[in-house]
Amino acid sequence: MLSATSDPVTAQRLAALTTAQMAELASRTVTSWRYAAVHGGFGGAIGGTALYRFWIASETHPPITRILKILFQRPGETPNSPYYWKREYEIYRARLLEDLPADTFIAPHIMQLRDFGDSCWIWMADYADRKDNWTLDDYRAVAGRLGRMNGSMIGRDLPDEGWLAQGWHSAIAPALADAFAALPQSLQQPLARIALPYEARDEIVAIWRDRQLFRDALAQLPQTLCHNDAFRRNILHSDAGAVLLDWALAGRGGIGEELVSLAALALYYSGFTQAYAEQIDQAVFAAYVDGLRESGWRGDQRLARIGYTCGMTLRGLAGVKQDINLLIDTDQHEQLRVVHNRDSLEDIAAFFADVRRFRLIKMAREARRLLAS
Repeated sequence: MLSATSDPVTAQRLAALTTAQMAELASRTVTSWRYAAVHGGFGGAIGGTALYRFWIASETHPPITRILKILFQRPGETPNSPYYWKREYEIYRARLLEDLPADTFIAPHIMQLRDFGDSCWIWMADYADRKDNWTLDDYRAVAGRLGRMNGSMIGRDLPDEGWLAQGWHSAIAPALADAFAALPQSLQQPLARIALPYEARDEIVAIWRDRQLFRDALAQLPQTLCHNDAFRRNILHSDAGAVLLDWALAGRGGIGEELVSLAALALYYSGFTQAYAEQIDQAVFAAYVDGLRESGWRGDQRLARIGYTCGMTLRGLAGVKQDINLLIDTDQHEQLRVVHNRDSLEDIAAFFADVRRFRLIKMAREARRLLAS
């Protein structure tokens, strides 16, 4: 039983898989296998990423599963792009993650890598997540692991190849210029006017204008290996340990930047209140600093707070573009209702505005104070 893919070349390659190839991936004799897209094969299997789970049967062993992640070439994209299509493949090929510090995370076990030119295939072990719902203590525990990982890798030699991201949060800023230039036109849309807090519009534009201040600050911090997308969906609590998935954005970053995804997306997808935002902010940062200390880092924790707030500010600027585009694109409205479990688009836009007051405005104000002190 096979699942279709919208890319005919990939469909042919999947159909051509042999028993011998599957036996090599499963490390056992194989009698049959089937596969299906995970999360619908995000990216539509064209120009993005597709993910498949394989169920492999054997007469002599219990069934086993494997994950196939397919990365599709995006023509014209250079290795220094913040979203370089081939980065995760290159990171695994360079075996960069095989010795992550103890008591932090494990990277997925890679069974096989294949480069077809127009796409790359990453075969990896499948991990069951044993934790459905995260508590505040779970966020603290993950933040502590991130602190230990970052602290242990400060100053570590990393590959010089161009495919490794360099200051990811700073690198996303140039692509926002068109969106901010078009802001007056975008704000003619009623939903966009709700999403951008009216009383803070001038301040948000000023943050954009001063973006280089935050970028320069991140470049001057102690540098470490950052995953840059370590949030709930990419962290599995498995029997093998805490597995950190999806290294497509990884590279050099300033200390503290690693917390941005964990904190920001906890607010975005978990509902928002000011009190909850403050709780998450304080809990994950304190745990991250504890992790840094446990790794042996003895620097000023103010540096980590600068990395966190400056990274949040730049990520928050990207959020302006993302949220407004989603709200003015009617094709996205039904998905917005599903993701945020709300029927009213006006309510969703108001929710975006509330999050923006914290993730962008509050963080930028704090970053400015820290940099001025």
